[in-house]
Amino acid sequence: MNTYYLVRHGQTVWNTLGKTQGHGNSPLTELGERQASELAEALKNYPIDMIYCSDLGRAVQTAEIVGSKLNIKVEPTNLLREMGFGIWEGMPMKKIEKMYPDTFRMWREEPDKAHIPKGEALSMVKDRTEELIKMLNDKYDNRHILLVSHSVTVRVMLLDFLESHVRNLYRIKQDNTALNIVEYRNYGPVIMKMNDTRHLKTDKNRGANEKVSALE
Repeated sequence: MNTYYLVRHGQTVWNTLGKTQGHGNSPLTELGERQASELAEALKNYPIDMIYCSDLGRAVQTAEIVGSKLNIKVEPTNLLREMGFGIWEGMPMKKIEKMYPDTFRMWREEPDKAHIPKGEALSMVKDRTEELIKMLNDKYDNRHILLVSHSVTVRVMLLDFLESHVRNLYRIKQDNTALNIVEYRNYGPVIMKMNDTRHLKTDKNRGANEKVSALE
């Protein structure tokens, strides 16, 4: 049975500006790069065999920082992408709330029912991440696999492992470079660690996570 290490990417420029990212992209900040490096140091304590990451730049950048320190090749995949936020991408949350009040309210109150113009639904994120985990479980056994992804995607995966509905999205928090560990056993996945940021060495690094965009 495989063990999965789920990680959100480091802080990005758009995170600091409160802009919605989704399938759009923004590079890591200097702090985000430092967070990724500190994560990599922590992951040296685990027997990581392989690294898969979202094919979006901020996740690839984070994964490559880790991969370079662990001497492991990074495998990008679109199955780990963030939820697509359609026409909201690149927009600050306050502007979204003003321009699309009804949809924004639905996203906050019943996220599983929100229909963002030209965007994805949470169920679509769930379907593609389930496809990835099934593929990896069919292909490998007793491997330690790092998955570098995004806030919404990681939370959807954790809810899925718990057999909890995606409507509970906001009941899980995911900080930049937070570490989650999930062990597959005969009776199913077991979450061993969630949203662990103890590898971030300074209060400044940890505190920055409180300021990032909830729309990732």
